[in-house]
Amino acid sequence: MLRWIRRTGAAAVATAAMLAVALPAQPAVAVSVPNGSVVPASVTRITPADTWRLASTETGPVAAGQETRFGQYATAVENGGIPKTGLSTVLADLNATGRALCHDTNAAGAQGFCWDDTWGDDSGMTYVPQGVTGSGAARGNELLTGGRRIVVTSWHSGEKHPAGEDNLMRVTFADVTDPVVRYRHVLLVTPTATGYTALRGHADSVTWYGKYLYVSNAGGLAVFDLTRIWRTDENSGSVGASGGTYSAAWHKYALPQIDRYQYVAPTPPGYCGTFNGYPPCFAGVSVDDSGSVPALVTTEKNGVMDRQQQQFTDPGVIARWPLDKTTGLLLTDPGTRNTRASEAFRSTVSGAQGVAMDRGRFVVSAPCPEFVAGGANIPSCLYHAWEGEPVRLWTRTGINNQNVSYWPATDELWTINEYPGDRTVFHIPWPKPAVPVRSLTGTFGDLTGDTLPELLAVRPQAVPENGGASGELVLYPGTPQGPGTRASIGSGWDTIRLLAGVGDLTGDGKPDVLAVDTAGDLYLYPGAAGGLGARQKLSSGWGVVQAMTGVGDLTGDGLPDLMAVWNDGTAHLYPGKAGGLGTRAQIGTNWNSMRLLTGTAGDLTGDGRPDVLAVDGAGDLYLYPGAASGLGVRQKLSGGWGVVQAMAGVGDLTGDGLPDLMAVWNDGTAHLYPGKAGGLGTSTPVDLGWGTGQA
Repeated sequence: MLRWIRRTGAAAVATAAMLAVALPAQPAVAVSVPNGSVVPASVTRITPADTWRLASTETGPVAAGQETRFGQYATAVENGGIPKTGLSTVLADLNATGRALCHDTNAAGAQGFCWDDTWGDDSGMTYVPQGVTGSGAARGNELLTGGRRIVVTSWHSGEKHPAGEDNLMRVTFADVTDPVVRYRHVLLVTPTATGYTALRGHADSVTWYGKYLYVSNAGGLAVFDLTRIWRTDENSGSVGASGGTYSAAWHKYALPQIDRYQYVAPTPPGYCGTFNGYPPCFAGVSVDDSGSVPALVTTEKNGVMDRQQQQFTDPGVIARWPLDKTTGLLLTDPGTRNTRASEAFRSTVSGAQGVAMDRGRFVVSAPCPEFVAGGANIPSCLYHAWEGEPVRLWTRTGINNQNVSYWPATDELWTINEYPGDRTVFHIPWPKPAVPVRSLTGTFGDLTGDTLPELLAVRPQAVPENGGASGELVLYPGTPQGPGTRASIGSGWDTIRLLAGVGDLTGDGKPDVLAVDTAGDLYLYPGAAGGLGARQKLSSGWGVVQAMTGVGDLTGDGLPDLMAVWNDGTAHLYPGKAGGLGTRAQIGTNWNSMRLLTGTAGDLTGDGRPDVLAVDGAGDLYLYPGAASGLGVRQKLSGGWGVVQAMAGVGDLTGDGLPDLMAVWNDGTAHLYPGKAGGLGTSTPVDLGWGTGQA
């Protein structure tokens, strides 16, 4: 533990105030934006600049396949006698005990711990926590932990060491497997030609992939090998080797840097910041292991201007840097040995301290809308977004929140904050908001004239910066691979509660759409070339309907029909007639047990009649074969459909003569299920406008 803490009472309070600002504290702005609200921010795709290239600073003088220069220096230190060990030894020698959550997290369902404050880990400024990661951040990390759940945090020194060693950095390994959390701090050091010295910087963030830890420091990434940790003299406050004694500022263990990545020329060493014309800085870093190519995900801070309120007007860059699954290091170009950003996004979530991604979704840690730079220290916020879709304030969190880390196997988002006397480390479930579209429906015909059916959806609360007004109606043209690039064909559709493509009711050869508004009125929107014509009101009293879908021509009269489920669970078939609907007939009961419902826009069973697919509350998928009087006896196709949030029959996109199904999962990924005789085939991920989720 650290030995230069010499504060009590008022001195501790004075030190804590250092973390705020020199300006007088201002009253916090009242919370006016509730959790779950859309904020005027955006996350939009951009093209990474050619200068956004990272390279190892240590591999130049070293032959390929050999150790880096840092590695060679570290080997020399080890040959000189410093005891070398690994992560397992540190985990067996944890020496501090965390406390149960002792401060407000402001997040529902939070589970985690507070630091022991014997040496000021909670309230002091000797070291300040910044980053968080852990064994659950990527597949394979747990191979180093023996199955234990380990949280890793990064810290920078906030007070000057008595020997002048300021700006030290350390990491902490905390075992959170059991209710009682145990942890130990480990100093970060840099091997040199003559031994080793303290690694200096801000330790902005930390992430873990394979056997490597990556610690970001403004415009660079320091790399550490978790199988290479040194045993040092915890009774010495110096850092380095002297007379056979190896010291690490009163830490029992030191973790030596084995590589470093920084931007290549023409970017000067250490320079970063897109606001200044340089490549993006690394205020936050995490790992996204959800796709075929894992990646480090970084974000710039681009903070709110002094004395200004959070207005989401100071853009920064979120970038993805591909990882080599074999080595655990950045994936480099064989010729240049550079790593280029594979993807980049412009984010106006200003003041970002951390970012996590999973299957195309973003969570950003940043100041809340009520935050005023230079004012009071208040809880921070976590924001959720899909690319190009509305950004939502998901939840408030700890005061001065920093980085975040997503653990996919357990669906945990870990977070950490730095404010003295209020520090917590906790996790909450990854957010599961509504997907960026609703009222998904097939057109049951061709609007664009390419012979393929289309898909319609409503984008609720789409921000103008992203090209859509509130309640934008979008059309996805059909392609053999799935829905094509969406196009806006209307606005003001937030007043529409239910939407169903049905086929051609007007006799003009174009498929039509039926819609029910919030007043319970039923409208027919005639199909037009590439869109819809002026609506016609058909009737009122549709407030009793909770779900409806086009089902094709069940009655055999050549006109498409509509199926509707009422609030009482009864199902009704409305036969199509020229320009509208005929008299309904009840065709079932207890349909309120069905969570999702769609016509297939074709025949799956081979009997010449269209069918209906439905998912119940247990997540089971059923096929209801079409019959002249309605529907036949259902057949269970499969389970596991509880992950599906929306689905729609889209007709035959794949060209095999069988109707296909589009489904959007709870995680926001969209999937096309090809029809096969009597059911559905294996799904393929598709893009509905916010990415395929790195599948």
